[in-house]
Amino acid sequence: MEDFDVFTNEIEFTKPFYANVLNKYVKDIPSTPNGPNYQSDRKLYAEECLGESNEADCAFYLSESVSASLRTLAVYRDEQLRTTGDKIQKITNYVKPIQDLIESQPISNQISKNEEKILDFISSEAKQTADILRKFKTDDDLPFYMRYMRFSSENKTENFLKILKELPKEWTIIQLTAPYNPNENLKPLNEYRCEIDSIYLSMFTNDYLDFNSVGPLTVEIPANIIKEGEQPLFTELYSLLEENYKTIDNAQFLNNKRLVQNYWSKREDIDLRMKSVINVMDKEWLGGWTSLLTGKLQDETLRDKVIKLVDATISDWGFIKLTTKQKNLLYNLIDSCHSLPSQQIKSCIRRILTEHGNTSDIRKVIATIECQNCDKEFRFLKELCLKCLSKCFEAIHHFTLVDGIKAFSQAATQVKENDEWAALKKAKRYPVILIIDEMLDTFPWEMLSILNHQPVSRMENIHFTYLLYKIHEKDFIDGYFAAKSNVGRYIINPEKNLERMEKRMASFVQYWCSNWTGHIGEPPSPEDFLRYLSESDIFLYCGHGDGCRLAGCGGGAGVESVPVHGLALLSGCGSVRLARPPGRAPPAAAHHHLHVAASPMVVGMLWEVTDLEVDKVVSTLLSLYVPSKAQLPWQCIGKAAWSKGRLDTNVEQKTPFVPERDLLRAVSRSRAASSFTMIASSLVARGLPIRICDD
Repeated sequence: MEDFDVFTNEIEFTKPFYANVLNKYVKDIPSTPNGPNYQSDRKLYAEECLGESNEADCAFYLSESVSASLRTLAVYRDEQLRTTGDKIQKITNYVKPIQDLIESQPISNQISKNEEKILDFISSEAKQTADILRKFKTDDDLPFYMRYMRFSSENKTENFLKILKELPKEWTIIQLTAPYNPNENLKPLNEYRCEIDSIYLSMFTNDYLDFNSVGPLTVEIPANIIKEGEQPLFTELYSLLEENYKTIDNAQFLNNKRLVQNYWSKREDIDLRMKSVINVMDKEWLGGWTSLLTGKLQDETLRDKVIKLVDATISDWGFIKLTTKQKNLLYNLIDSCHSLPSQQIKSCIRRILTEHGNTSDIRKVIATIECQNCDKEFRFLKELCLKCLSKCFEAIHHFTLVDGIKAFSQAATQVKENDEWAALKKAKRYPVILIIDEMLDTFPWEMLSILNHQPVSRMENIHFTYLLYKIHEKDFIDGYFAAKSNVGRYIINPEKNLERMEKRMASFVQYWCSNWTGHIGEPPSPEDFLRYLSESDIFLYCGHGDGCRLAGCGGGAGVESVPVHGLALLSGCGSVRLARPPGRAPPAAAHHHLHVAASPMVVGMLWEVTDLEVDKVVSTLLSLYVPSKAQLPWQCIGKAAWSKGRLDTNVEQKTPFVPERDLLRAVSRSRAASSFTMIASSLVARGLPIRICDD
């Protein structure tokens, strides 16, 4: 500090010091910015970085552009809990920014005349300010994973890359982001949410990404594909979800045979429409780019074999100037080509070879080409026509684009058809964590054919992924949270208006989870509800919605006041759906509050569902995941009178029962318990990979 008397230990605050205080607040406010505006701003930064082929910065800004308001909620709740009953802690939170400035030297004694009056006003209370500050010690004891949650100078590319290296090496972390749309500021949500025409797919960690040579990679993929006579994909999805809600909501008024038949006809029609949406996503939207969504191979020799094959193709054909990004995209494509039709593979190869090459090399070539359709001052290679891209490829690699596509198509055919690659088709993979933009969260990504049988989970952003991992780090083994199943709690039909569901699920837990306790046919007190959450290894809620209202606070905020260390399974309609209030207010959901409370995993439903089908899925999930002393596997039990609460155990076990202690794999398998796509696709897991460790 400038004027500091070591003998009197008094601080004289100079005008440059106060100028620094003012400048800090001008530059740093708001410390918790408006979420939607912040997200839009980060997306624009990311687009600029992608145009400059700055992959690391692009991935960082995209990571900042999702679920920003949830970070504010987490910070706010953390400060509330830490300062409850501790006024000193609360005051130090306010004086910390000033304390930081006191510890730094003013750069200069010179200030502008325009600052004189306001600085004189502030400086007049310098002695009083110094006396107050000396009373408080403002040591910053927050761990890095909490500091990164805040909006500060610590949110930067270097720290983002550091976090990715700290997370378990078994994970594949993919983010799907909708581009910035200025109409978000002008139109209501129902309109602008259907205007997405592309998505950014960012590989934060991946089987073929070597952080010593290349960091995260991002590709832009066309979306909302429209065929003649069809609705845009987004419009169709929201339309069928609205129809699904109305159909289920009106089911209570069915009082004759004709209405019942009409109900089932509508349900079948909605189911077919959802199958069509998934089909369009899979084949016409993402296509070959679904190869970037696959998890890391547990058998590393298979990974090395894929790399060797692609590298041999590059060497044999003389691809002398393929970029590192192109190689990584090709590794992933060949790795998953056995799940893709040949046309998708060829289309993806073409785009990899032309739209992801070295921009500088292509600019040199394009400057010599006369084309009325292409702008020589392009930002992205996708803006160039195929003819120009083909000429650029030939000039750079000295053979035609057709030959280039042929080279890697032959490698893909070898993997698809040769017996020596058969192991790759059935190879086990580690978990995939999908970070999904709030604008894209409604889509059933887990139902894509390439992901349907893989362990897949969703997370809000990299900040919460890192936070939950660090909180539970001591309990992680080989990339999985080592969960327990000793303590189970349940709440079934608290509103007393789902009688048949109550009988079904009560009979299930009493048979399969006989040592669990809870409430059936009655609401628990808020104290009991919170106690169930905090003490259980597995918490089951069967009723309307997500059940968090039972905590006694609006919007589910009450659950944040207790630590949650186990799995929460919420089987009500839309229990993990993002609910959007009017305007540009950020969406909210039960899993947000549970993750703030440190729950490592929440499983629930994306939209409205019917109780019988959900009961089948949830009971199957728990029977696969939770160890039991029941005499027969749940799949063998006779269920003809299940809706009356009666189970038939006098049956013969015809097929062997294979349990699944990996929750994400159990979720994948349990979807098959319902014959309705709308029910199966509604089930999603939100959180970190967890697995019960058998004794």
